Amino acid sequence: MKFLFPFAFILMLMSYFLIDTDRDYKKDLSVKAHSYIEGLRIVNKKNGVDSFVIDAKRADFTRDETIARMESVTVNIIKEGIVLNADKGTYNTSTRDIELNNNIKIHIKDSVISANSLSWNSSTGDLKTDGSIRVEGSRFRVEGDGFSATEDQKVKLMKNVKATFF
Repeated sequence: MKFLFPFAFILMLMSYFLIDTDRDYKKDLSVKAHSYIEGLRIVNKKNGVDSFVIDAKRADFTRDETIARMESVTVNIIKEGIVLNADKGTYNTSTRDIELNNNIKIHIKDSVISANSLSWNSSTGDLKTDGSIRVEGSRFRVEGDGFSATEDQKVKLMKNVKATFF
């Protein structure tokens, strides 16, 4: 009987902490919860026709679901025949603008553009970066800092431009 009271007291004390801890844990989970999608595909249509398609291995969404932070991103701009690949990217679901980062490769016909950062305005179709960029084709290579390209295919390298023709 002497041992029963301390044992019951310890058991009651442990159950109180377990129940209380569980309640705090559930509260904490509700604060940190967010949405994510593995195998994300976003298809944007313009006049009933696919305009561009975004594929990502994984996308984590902000609480209000306006921003998707993506991994292993591919953007296919169908009409222009342009395919962009990047390790990471951010997609704004409201504006449909895209920011790409890390190991970016843009495939346009017979050319490949390489960069570390790039932003694309979906409403104007403009691509731009302030960082270094390299454009390689079968018979040329152009490098520079800063780049912009418009939907009507006007391309500008801003500074420190170096061109090599083969």
